[in-house]
Order: sequence, then C-alpha cells, then structure tokens
Amino acid sequence: MSQRKVTQISANISSETRDRLERYVRARGLKKGFVIEQALLHHLQAIAELPEDTLVPPRLIITSDSGQRVLERLDAKEQPNQAMQALFDETLDPAPGDPA
Repeated sequence: MSQRKVTQISANISSETRDRLERYVRARGLKKGFVIEQALLHHLQAIAELPEDTLVPPRLIITSDSGQRVLERLDAKEQPNQAMQALFDETLDPAPGDPA
C-alpha cells in the first residue's frame, strides 16, 4: 500500500471561522487537517459541477455608496413589486425528506 503524498498549506482565517472549526472537530473527535481537506474537496467539486452563475460568494463586498442605497431602500418600507410578490406567492414542492 502506497502512502499518499501530502503538502502543507497556510491560510489566514477569521477568529470566528477558527472557533467554529475548533468546536466542530472537538465535538466529533476529528483532526482539523482532515476536516479542512474534506471541506476544500467538497467546495472544489461543487464549483466544478455547478454553473458559474449559480454560485453565491459567502461574503458580498459592497461600496459605501451602494450600502447607503440599500439602507435607504430598506428604510423606505416600499411594498414589493409584482415580480417580487409573484416570487413569494409561488408554491414550492417540499424537498425530498422534508415533512410535507
């Protein structure tokens, strides 16, 4: 049986992400390296299989101006337009395994 070749990488992550990882591995008795590699493989597989326009970044970075416009729209308390109302009125089939 051959050993697989491994390499070490280094990454800067937020303290919140580190804390979540620590809690996860402690609760399940796993090694951090294993969890990180599995998560990275899962992510790479997903982005390889999904159309690029369906991927949503975990963090959205907006300018100060666009953020201000979002806040103004939220404060305006406008009623939803027809397209938004139709979207919310749409009846969806339950996902497999979800209670009906």
